[in-house]
Amino acid sequence: MTQEEKREFLISRLLREQPGYAQMKMPAEAGEQKRLLRSLFNVRMPGAAEEEFINIQNEYLQCEMKDKGITELSELPQAIYEWNRAG
Repeated sequence: MTQEEKREFLISRLLREQPGYAQMKMPAEAGEQKRLLRSLFNVRMPGAAEEEFINIQNEYLQCEMKDKGITELSELPQAIYEWNRAG
């Protein structure tokens, strides 16, 4: 399953969970899909999820994280670095 297919799968499942979102359409553009997925992740109430959903979610998020990379503390501007050390 491609990253795009995973994203569309996750969006579809999350939209089905909430009756109020039943009329929402899948955006055509990847950027819009990513914004929608993030929003749906943020408003989903805690609760059980199917193993398939969890596995695909984990694979999708791992790939996104790898593509974006991780910012090291030493890479942040000096003011933020100083603030973090003082706290």
